[in-house]
Amino acid sequence: MAGARRVGSRKLMAVERREFIGCLGLILAGVARGACAQGRTYRPLSRPVVIPLDDLATPWRAKAFIADGVTLSSAATPNQPIRIDGMIVRISAGNEPDKFAALVAKCPHEGCEVDFVPDPNKLPPEVKDEIGHPVKDSVYVCPCHNSTFMATDGERMAGPAPRGLYSFKITGVTNAAVEIGEVEEDVLIFV
Repeated sequence: MAGARRVGSRKLMAVERREFIGCLGLILAGVARGACAQGRTYRPLSRPVVIPLDDLATPWRAKAFIADGVTLSSAATPNQPIRIDGMIVRISAGNEPDKFAALVAKCPHEGCEVDFVPDPNKLPPEVKDEIGHPVKDSVYVCPCHNSTFMATDGERMAGPAPRGLYSFKITGVTNAAVEIGEVEEDVLIFV
């Protein structure tokens, strides 16, 4: 900052134009990233994760997995290998990619592992109260601060999490397996 000066009893900081524009740019980038959450950008994993279809035979049956990725060049630690905990669940019958949801199993609030709750009737009363409406389908719940997310797409339902769960992209389904080949780009920057 350029310097300080007194105006009456208040001290004002003179901010250089470059610093102000730099800060404003960071704020606008954050707002734009949040506004574009629906238009998610995906990046390839280091290698696809293959889950046997037998492990996902019935709807709302979940399977944990670990994916390997590489942080982006814009991350705090660029171009580093990372392991990403994930969970895949069959959300309806059929063998098309949209019949499965694969999500990062870490809460975007403080990085706690989320729990898969297949039966929403077994949610603790305080979680049900925070959601504020009946829940019909399976959910993920963060045990640290009770952020709750829809199992179908990771959308945030309640709690302090600033957004929904990060997601993986199903890149193929055969008669034998489901292939998870990409992860939401922000995971490779922030997680």
